[in-house]
Amino acid sequence: MDVGLILITTLLVLGGLIATLGDRIGMRVGKARLSLFNLRPRQTATVVSILTGSVISASTLGLLLVTSEQLRKGLFEFEETQVNLSEARTALENARKAKTEVEKALNTVTRQKIDAEGELTEVITFLDEATQRETVIRESLGQTQEQLSIVSQQADQLQGEISRLQADRQVLQRQQAEVKQQIAQRDRALADRNQELQRRDQSIAQREIALERLKTEQAFLEDEIQRLESEFLKLRAGNVAISRNQTLALLITSPQSLTAATAEIEQLLAEANRLALNEIWPDAPNKAVRILRVNPQVVRETARSITGGQQYVIRVGVSGNYVVGEPCVVQQENPPCVEVSLVAKLNRIVFDQGETLARVPIEVAYPSTSSLVEALRTLVTSAQIRASLEGIIIVDNPRVAGGLSGPVIDFLNQVQNYGAPLEIEAIAGKQIFTTGPLALELVASRNGQRLFQTQLSEPIPLDNEP
Repeated sequence: MDVGLILITTLLVLGGLIATLGDRIGMRVGKARLSLFNLRPRQTATVVSILTGSVISASTLGLLLVTSEQLRKGLFEFEETQVNLSEARTALENARKAKTEVEKALNTVTRQKIDAEGELTEVITFLDEATQRETVIRESLGQTQEQLSIVSQQADQLQGEISRLQADRQVLQRQQAEVKQQIAQRDRALADRNQELQRRDQSIAQREIALERLKTEQAFLEDEIQRLESEFLKLRAGNVAISRNQTLALLITSPQSLTAATAEIEQLLAEANRLALNEIWPDAPNKAVRILRVNPQVVRETARSITGGQQYVIRVGVSGNYVVGEPCVVQQENPPCVEVSLVAKLNRIVFDQGETLARVPIEVAYPSTSSLVEALRTLVTSAQIRASLEGIIIVDNPRVAGGLSGPVIDFLNQVQNYGAPLEIEAIAGKQIFTTGPLALELVASRNGQRLFQTQLSEPIPLDNEP
């Protein structure tokens, strides 16, 4: 039996037991004419009934918290997710500021390199001019060797000038070597800065990816919290006892005769009547009063339709909304006022594991988080409509990826970072029968080829796997 059905049955049984116990305690308190806190006996019985209702609400909420991990996360871990998102944004801003500072330092080093290269060009030009002057002087010295006796003093002067120029040349060569060494050091520093900048860019990219993941997780959790808060408010309000289309009773049977079929349907209606009476009029003095209105002709036709020797599912559903203490029920109007529908369908496999129920296109390469969550909501709603049209009885509260939020968030992040338009599909996570429930898995595909998916209990190979 499905965990959801077990939970619903447990809630109904627990509520019925506590309501019955509260009713009996109230009756005994009323008969014994006991008084609490100096109240009148009738007021004391009312206080006991109120305490019983509080126990029902507390046990229902406690059971939901124990069995639903999503509800616990939505109620107790939402603040932690908000804090992580704030820290990630702060870290991203710090990394961007560091990147700006590194870029400024890089521009400074680049300008220094350009200035050093200009100085080196001037030194080389000066060295070339000195070399040319030395050549001219040597040529002049060769031409005046014959006049050495006459111009010896001039030759000495020229020789001294040559020595000075050679000393200047050596100094310039040393300066050239030092400038080259400085340029090499600055080149190495520039390379180190470039590597540091690349590491900072990688860190920023990783933090941006983490931030996008946190945004997706936040949007998904906010959607879950809104849904759970809506259900919780309905439970706290306690006005609507039975909702429209709610299943009161469900039976899987394969009767062999018309008599047996009729008896099973009558028993099912009696059980549905008891459950409806406990919900609408918990302190009814007569638990045998009939409040459900069913056309006898519908009962006979349903009995005839299920005697074919096959297995059928019979569902008793409510046709409208009824509040606690519905006047027509309390006044025991005749005919009964709670209208129900009786539906019998062949119990069969409606969807095989891996069969596609619905698909939604993602037409942009990098969709926003809000549009992605909206597409997921549309996909699940389309799958519910398709399942209802195919004859599945219970399509409410479909379980996506086993009811876990982690696989769904990871799947949405993969879709968001894929970098190309694709389609997301809702497929059957296992064989789905007429009774339900609706167990779905998510698959991303492109041009008819499946790319990745949430984890199935028995994985179906993707199109690119052997």
